[in-house]
Amino acid sequence: MILKGQLHTHTTFSDGALTPQEAADAYARLGYDFIAITDHDHLLKPSYGDAISRVDSRMLIFTGIELTVHCRKGYVHVSRIEGEKEVLHVFNHPADVDVSLKDCIRIIAEVAEQYPIDAVEITTHGFYTPQFDIPGIPYPKVAADDSHNLLGCGRGWIELEAPLDRDEIIRAVKQGRFMNCFAGDKARRKSAGDLRLIQFA
Repeated sequence: MILKGQLHTHTTFSDGALTPQEAADAYARLGYDFIAITDHDHLLKPSYGDAISRVDSRMLIFTGIELTVHCRKGYVHVSRIEGEKEVLHVFNHPADVDVSLKDCIRIIAEVAEQYPIDAVEITTHGFYTPQFDIPGIPYPKVAADDSHNLLGCGRGWIELEAPLDRDEIIRAVKQGRFMNCFAGDKARRKSAGDLRLIQFA
């Protein structure tokens, strides 16, 4: 089963404009099979977990949180996404760290001493940042929206072959068994383990 999924989205439970239900509805209309809601830890409102559990959707909804992790730069963001038994940690939007590529690689390594980094985003708000899509960053690379409103939904996503099961999806991401996809006139679709870029209309 080929699944379309989003690993990074925000809601009104931190700094997003959409409620968890509205975010789920938006992604369902775009044909997604699963999303992870990853609101900011330092802005999180009460009853977050309960609100996500009450979302009514045909999609699989992951509960996540975007952690503020302190490092030599000051801080960076890492999403922690919960399965039933598995947990996924994604180093978010490295372009936003605003340091040289060499220093960013060092910061990712530093953060990996605190959290078991499983993947690194190659997007900023859904837009491809190819400078981080390199073998020198030794993790699967994921495309994600980091959406905060309706306009930000559906720019970058992953597709993978797996059952619609939280742990199976997380394992596929950890193992790099997915494709990165980007919206646009000529969207880019790219294997996490393959540097070739395939164009499709």
